[in-house]
Amino acid sequence: MVELFYCRAATSDREGEQVLNLSTNGLTSKTCGILGKLLASDRILTHLKLNDCLLDEESVKALAYGLSGNSSVRILELKGNSIRGGGVEAIGRMIRSNKTLQSLALEWNNLGLLGNSFAIFAEALGANPTLEHVDLRSNQLTHDSAGELAVALRRNTCLKTLDVRWNNAGITGGRALLTALETNRTLTGLHVAGNNVPQDVADAIATAVNCNEQRHLLSSEYQSRTRMLTREIRSVELSSKQQLAGLLRTIDEQRDALSETQHGSSLRISELQTTLDERRDAIERLTSKLRDAETALSVSERQAQDDAAQLERQRQSVVGVQEQNCEAEQQLRSQLAEEAAKCVAMQARLDDGERKRRREEQQTAQLTEELLRLRAELKLKCSDFEEKMEKEKHRRKQSVREAEERVQREVDRAARDLDTLERVHADETARLEARHVDTEERLSRSREELVAERLRHGEELQEVKRNAKTEEDLKLKHLEERVRHLDQAKADLEKHVNEQNRTVGELQTKNSSFTLEKESLSRRISVLSQELAGKDKEWQAEVDRVKLDIDERENLVTQLRKELKESKQERDVLETRLEDQEKKFWLELERKKDDANRLQEELERKEAEVLRRREEELQRASMLEKAIFTYVTSVKSPTKLL
Repeated sequence: MVELFYCRAATSDREGEQVLNLSTNGLTSKTCGILGKLLASDRILTHLKLNDCLLDEESVKALAYGLSGNSSVRILELKGNSIRGGGVEAIGRMIRSNKTLQSLALEWNNLGLLGNSFAIFAEALGANPTLEHVDLRSNQLTHDSAGELAVALRRNTCLKTLDVRWNNAGITGGRALLTALETNRTLTGLHVAGNNVPQDVADAIATAVNCNEQRHLLSSEYQSRTRMLTREIRSVELSSKQQLAGLLRTIDEQRDALSETQHGSSLRISELQTTLDERRDAIERLTSKLRDAETALSVSERQAQDDAAQLERQRQSVVGVQEQNCEAEQQLRSQLAEEAAKCVAMQARLDDGERKRRREEQQTAQLTEELLRLRAELKLKCSDFEEKMEKEKHRRKQSVREAEERVQREVDRAARDLDTLERVHADETARLEARHVDTEERLSRSREELVAERLRHGEELQEVKRNAKTEEDLKLKHLEERVRHLDQAKADLEKHVNEQNRTVGELQTKNSSFTLEKESLSRRISVLSQELAGKDKEWQAEVDRVKLDIDERENLVTQLRKELKESKQERDVLETRLEDQEKKFWLELERKKDDANRLQEELERKEAEVLRRREEELQRASMLEKAIFTYVTSVKSPTKLL
């Protein structure tokens, strides 16, 4: 049944918390034993409420034993259960071994009844590494208990709030807690109302707690800013490294593309050189054919000369035959006509051969001139092409070398600027941290001196008040004794007057003497009154002097507050300078990004220029190939004609 109730009660979920509320239920030791076993193996429950459950010592021990091995409960409430003695020791052992509990509420119990039990609890509280909030209101804590808590606070490094209101710590306990706050830097809330603690001690405790809270806020803010700056620096370094890696990759890609372009250009040049060699071989073959044609032409010219010589000889023979055979001219007319016809035919053939020879000479001269011109143009084009190729290679190598040097200089300069910025930022951070630590130390020393001075002056004021009160009491007792003596003397005198009524002379004499004595006593009373007034004036002067001293101390406190305000202003100035440094750093980072973008644009422009030059080279190569092809076709066409 207990297990079923436990399962049903633990179903309330508020903002992700599993709450088990068994408050105002009378739990027996057996029920608490079962609940402790369930808590020992539970991994879901985070908030346990056991307020006003009338728990006895065995019940508290069973619950504490179960919570010792629990790893999920973060908030434990045990208010109004009259826990004392062994229960307090069990709770102390529980918080010593438990590593997940963050809040412990023990209001309206009797923890301070047995000093030894509370000492065990306080020692465990000092060793606990997870508790942040502890409520010990209305637990009959004495000044010894406050001393144990002070010892625990000196050792504890995670407790943030401690509530000890409505106990009986007294001035000794308050001073012990104040002394503990000198070493404890994590406690940001300590409530001591209703403990008969003097107001100055309570104010000093509040001041120390406020100092811890401000220190905690400053430390957390500084740590958050440090983490933020560290993340920003890491992101900047990562982005810079990525940009640098991107630039290096781009440069490598450009180098690879340039090497591929050079390799392609060299291959294209080698192909063109091979084609040019083939064309040269073809031209040489054509030249050899032209030489053969010139040789054949010379042979035909010699044959024509032989024919002309033979014709001349034939003419001479004909003239000789005419001179020798004039008589047989008529007989030989027919032969002469035939011979004339043969001569005409031979002359026609000779004229045809002469025309052919002249035409062949003209063609040969034209071919020779065209060949010389083509050779000259080819030589000029080859030399120009080779010079252009050499210039282009040299210019490309120079541009690549300059681009590599420029990129390397930019990368080196960016790396140097980044190293310089990192060193400057590290130096500024270290200097600011040193200034911050020095300011905190000065502030803590000033506050400690202020608290000590206030305590000392408070004690001096109390001592002066006690001395003045003691002196006043002594004077009043002395005056009362004198007055009592005077009353007794007066009574004696009255008795003596009643006894001496019978003798008028003696009465008158004694009356006069008593009158004189009364006047003297009156004068002494007036003198004593004047002395009392003087003492009152002296006491008032002493009080005024103490007030002046207190005013001076307050002025000193005001001055210290002004110094604190100035230190805060200085801290604000330092924070402003730090923000300015951050802005400068971001501006420098933006400038670096702009430089990187400019380098990227320059690389893209270089890539476009390389592509354009590659296209121009391809166009030049295609034009040269077309020219060579045109030349070869023009050279082949006359050969075909021949």
